[in-house]
Amino acid sequence: MKTVKFLLGCTLCLFLMSICNTHAQSTTFESICRKGAQSTTTVVNGKEHWCFLKSELRHLSAGVFWGEKAQQVSQAQNPEQRDPLKTILAYQEVLKKENIDLLFVPIPPKAVIYPDKLAGENLEVKRYDRTLQDFYQLLRTKGVEVLDLTDDLIKGRNQFQEPLFCLGDSHLSGEGCMFVAGKIAEHIKLKGNKQYTVSSGNITIIGDLYKIAQNMPANENRLVYIVSGNDTKDKTSPVLLLGDSHTLVFDIGGDLFAQNAGIASHLAVQLKMPIDVIGVRGSGATPARINVYRRSKQDKDFLKQKKVFVWCFTAREFTEANSWNPTVPLK
Repeated sequence: MKTVKFLLGCTLCLFLMSICNTHAQSTTFESICRKGAQSTTTVVNGKEHWCFLKSELRHLSAGVFWGEKAQQVSQAQNPEQRDPLKTILAYQEVLKKENIDLLFVPIPPKAVIYPDKLAGENLEVKRYDRTLQDFYQLLRTKGVEVLDLTDDLIKGRNQFQEPLFCLGDSHLSGEGCMFVAGKIAEHIKLKGNKQYTVSSGNITIIGDLYKIAQNMPANENRLVYIVSGNDTKDKTSPVLLLGDSHTLVFDIGGDLFAQNAGIASHLAVQLKMPIDVIGVRGSGATPARINVYRRSKQDKDFLKQKKVFVWCFTAREFTEANSWNPTVPLK
């Protein structure tokens, strides 16, 4: 009997120690993000040549960012345009009236996927984004289909040759884009019959963070997977990918590094059909939806052709966007 009690006591102690360690690690993560948010520079250096956006770290240290709390933490100037929850639910409703499904795909903060690369104490690789998880669950209870990529990206760290985010850029890497496209495709029932060829190559990029960071490399080499064989874009496609520069990086060339190797092109590969894209270099919160509205005004058949909207942008926009306008019309 004494042995049983002793073993139970040991088990309880180990359980409590685990809880305490988890709490301590979470507190440390929050502290590192809070410190980064107070940086005098827009880029915060991490370990092993990793860089992080100050605004992303600010977002991760902001706490609850919807409802009444949005008024306290949002960067939007207009008090009526600070609540992302209100806006997302409003967009869901207008799309529903057009018989268009919404797949909501926020790109996780880079620091959540690579917390061990933040400067400071050595953090265990696990989820520290409880606030984001609570928000996504709330959206689901309201009927929004949310694709939370965080667990998949954390697991995917060990499945690929390279990191799933660029070290010196705020975007997913070439492998990250291909991986995310595959996960999005799993949630879309539509399929075509087009065949594509995917070939790999290495390119040198100068990321947006390395351009302004101090004491960091000038560039980095990244692996990309280039899609060819058929058109990957078609304005008449039933699938629309809209959002910020995550919908464009590695896909449109120029200062976004490569062509036909981003999320959009790889989504076409997975669905075996070209897709439509409305992406912006700025915020995916309001400007991307304004461009959707402009297209619908120019093309009377635009909304009739669509079955799924994939709304994809960086999660830091929940607090850092300069507008979450809930009244942007669809048509």
